[in-house]
Amino acid sequence: MDSRRATQVTSTGPGIPGDAPSIARVYDAVTKGKDNRASDRDVVKAMTKIAPELPEAARANLEFVPRGVEAVSELGVTQWLNLGCGLPQVGEETTLETARRIHSNARVAYVDNDPSVAIFGRALLAVEGATVLEADARDVDTVLAHVRGFLDLRRPVGIVATALAHFWPDEQKPGDILRRYMAAFPGGYLVFSHARDDLLTADERDRLLTAYKRTADIYPRPFDTIRSMFLDGLPLLEPGLVEASTWRSTDPIARDVGRAHFLAAVAAFGSCAEQTVKEKEPEGAA
Repeated sequence: MDSRRATQVTSTGPGIPGDAPSIARVYDAVTKGKDNRASDRDVVKAMTKIAPELPEAARANLEFVPRGVEAVSELGVTQWLNLGCGLPQVGEETTLETARRIHSNARVAYVDNDPSVAIFGRALLAVEGATVLEADARDVDTVLAHVRGFLDLRRPVGIVATALAHFWPDEQKPGDILRRYMAAFPGGYLVFSHARDDLLTADERDRLLTAYKRTADIYPRPFDTIRSMFLDGLPLLEPGLVEASTWRSTDPIARDVGRAHFLAAVAAFGSCAEQTVKEKEPEGAA
C-alpha cells in the first residue's frame, strides 16, 4: 500500500451541514477540545445543567481509549479499525500514535459519518499509516470494501468502537453490527465503551436525551443490557466491564464522574478469544 492511498480521505457522505451541532463536535466540546462551534457548546451547557459531571465522564472515556489500544497492541495486534473515531484533539494521542509506540508498523483505518471529521480531523488523522473514510459505521459492507487491502483481513485486528453504539437503536441490532466486523477477521480485540443510564432517574434520563436531540437521537442503556447486547460470550481482559476511568487506570486520583457513566471493556474474539480463555484457565486445568 503506497503512502498516497494510505493518507487519503474518502467520503461517502453529503458534505458538512450548516451550523447545526454535530456528534463529533459536541463530544469535542464536552472533552474541552478546540474544533467545535457555539451550537455544539450550547448542547453541552444544556446537558451539564442536568448532569454536571458529564464532562468528567466524557474525559474518562477519552482517556480509556489509548489505554485499551496500548493493552491490545502489547498482545501483538498491529492493525486497527477505528469506528466512529470522532475528532482528534491537539495534545492527545491518536489511535495510530498509541499503537506506534508499541509497533512502528501499525496502521489504522478511521471511519466516521460526521463531515467535520474528514474536514477538521484530516491533518491529524490522515498521515502515513492511516486512512480516513467518511461513512456510517452501520454500513458494514461499505466500510469493509474500503478498508480491504489497507487492512489485512487474514490477520487479527483491533476494533475501536467507543462512545458509538449508544447512537444505534435496538431495532438496528447494534450488537450484530459489531459482530459482523469481528467476523470479517480471524480474531482480534474490541475496545468498547457505551453510555450507561440505569444510575440516572427517569426524569434525568429524559431531560438529557431531550437536550441532546438537537444533535442526534441517543440510546444509553443499563449495565446488564450493554453486557448482554455487545459482550455476551466474549472473554474480557481484566478488569472486565467497568466505568471507563477505572479501566487499568494509573491515575492515583479517581475522576468524579457522578452517575454519568461510560462503561468500558476490551473483549477478545475469534482466535484471540480462544487464547484469552486459555490464559485465564487455572494452571493444571484440563
